[in-house]
Amino acid sequence: MPPRGPTGSAVRPAGILGTRALRHETRARNQTPDPSPLLDSVNPTMQRAIATARRVATSDAAVLLMGEIGTGKNVLAAAIHAWSRRAGGPFLPIPCTTFADHLLESELFGYVNGAFTGASKDKRGRLEAALGGTLFLDEVGDLSLPLQGELLRVLSERFERVGAGDAVPVDARLIAATNRELEIEARAGRFREDLLFRLNVVTIVLPPLRERLEDLQTLTDHILKRLVVHHGRGMLSLSPEVRDILAAYRWPGNVRELVNTLECAIALSSGDVISAEHLPDRLFAPVSPAVATLPSISLSLEELERQQIARVLRDSETLDEAAACLGIDPSTLWRKRKRYGLHR
Repeated sequence: MPPRGPTGSAVRPAGILGTRALRHETRARNQTPDPSPLLDSVNPTMQRAIATARRVATSDAAVLLMGEIGTGKNVLAAAIHAWSRRAGGPFLPIPCTTFADHLLESELFGYVNGAFTGASKDKRGRLEAALGGTLFLDEVGDLSLPLQGELLRVLSERFERVGAGDAVPVDARLIAATNRELEIEARAGRFREDLLFRLNVVTIVLPPLRERLEDLQTLTDHILKRLVVHHGRGMLSLSPEVRDILAAYRWPGNVRELVNTLECAIALSSGDVISAEHLPDRLFAPVSPAVATLPSISLSLEELERQQIARVLRDSETLDEAAACLGIDPSTLWRKRKRYGLHR
C-alpha cells in the first residue's frame, strides 16, 4: 500500500519502520550485482568516475553521486566506503523515498522518551549509529525542504535527537545520491542551494547502461552466474539471438533492469539455454520515434525521468510490473507518478 503523507497519516511503530527499512536494504543488496564487474569497466566515462571515486575515498569530503535510476550509485557508494579509512565502521544506507517526512526525521536523528511514536524507549538515529563510518543518503533529491534544513544542520557538525536538547557531535562520512539535476531543483526552489553546496564537494556522474554497452556482456555474464546460484539452477547460457536482443535494447532501468530481465528469463526457462521466448515482452517493444530522436543533452535528468516513467507506465499492465522494469520499489514509483502527475 503506498505510504500516505504526514497530514492525517497513522504513525507506524518504530519496530515496523526499522523492519521495513531492513527489508528494503536487504532487497537492494540482493538485486545489485557484486561491485567487481561494475567497477571494472572499459568505458572511458565510467573509468573516470571510478578513478575519481578512488581518489576521493581517501578523504572525508562529502560526495554526490548523480545518474539515472539503476546506474549503480549504491554500489559505488559502498565501494567508496570500502576504499576509505572508515572501512571498519558501519555503512548505513537511508532510502529517502521510502519514509514519510515525520518518520524519516526520527529515522535520521532518533528520538527520546517516545517522541513521535509513543514508544517507551529511546532510539538512536542512523546518524548516531553511523559514527565512525559512512551514511549513504539514497535519492536525497526527494527530501522535503524542512528535512533538507535539518540535514544542513547535521553537516555543520552537530545534531539533536527528536525530543532532546543535547547536541551530539557527528563523525560520519556522508555520501548522497540522486537521479535529479539538483542545480535545476535549487533554481526552482525545491532544493536548498546551501545544502547543495555542502553535498557536492565532489560530484561523480555515472553514465547510463546504454552509453556503456561495451560493458554489457561482462555485466550480463556475471549477473547470470550470480542469479543461477541464487535460484539453485544448473549452468545456463544465453543464445546468440538473446545476446543480440540485449545489445539492441536501450535499458531505461539500467543495470537494475538487466538484473530483473535475467531473473525473469531464468524463471521462465526450463533447459540449459535461455532463448528469446524467455525474455520479458518489453524488450521487443519498438522505441517510439520521439524517444529515439530525442537529444538527451537538451533535457534535465528530471524531465528524462518523467518521460521514461510515463513510457514504462504506458507499456506496463500493473504498477508492480512498471516498477520492476524501472528497477525501483512500487511505493517509490507511486510517489514519482504522483509528483509528475502521471495518474494513468
